[in-house]
Amino acid sequence: MADKKQDKVIPDAEEKVTVTPDWEKILYTPQRQEKMLKGEISQRDYHAISGPEMLQMALIGFRMYEQGKYSEAKTIFQGLIALDPMEAYYYTALGAVYLAEEDLENARAMFSSSIALNPKEVAPYVNRGEVNLREGKILEAAEDFQKAVELDPKHEDPLTQRARVFAAAALEMIENAQKGDEGEGKGGKGKGK
Repeated sequence: MADKKQDKVIPDAEEKVTVTPDWEKILYTPQRQEKMLKGEISQRDYHAISGPEMLQMALIGFRMYEQGKYSEAKTIFQGLIALDPMEAYYYTALGAVYLAEEDLENARAMFSSSIALNPKEVAPYVNRGEVNLREGKILEAAEDFQKAVELDPKHEDPLTQRARVFAAAALEMIENAQKGDEGEGKGGKGKGK
């Protein structure tokens, strides 16, 4: 199937001849295949997918997520990660899909991967903090929320406000737990002796 936008008309030919490049041969040369296998180029570069095309795919994935079409969103973000495994946003987005599905283990893995790739981004800390909170890991949650707040000292990211609310709740839970432990510890010592 020829893409009319990429057909070339050869001007000096006696007849008008249309030539469509054989993109399979151009893109998938043995040299490019070898570079791909050695990890010297990404899937994105191998398949010659442009940045704007990747962005369009990510926007579609985000729309699927917003509409609750998690399976479709997951497929898109998994594909984007395969194409460009160094882009932290794709891991954060896929983690958000897993979080919405209550798949906390995979959500945590995606947010942690995103943080490893870009430790200066607020969203994965807030989201991983939420995973920790849901799992009852209050101290870890508080640490993630605190890190998110530290990354946005001017309060420019709307997620930072969410992190502040979660952090306050986590700290209150920690304080209540400590008060409960202290009360049990004091009462237990008095009764046992």
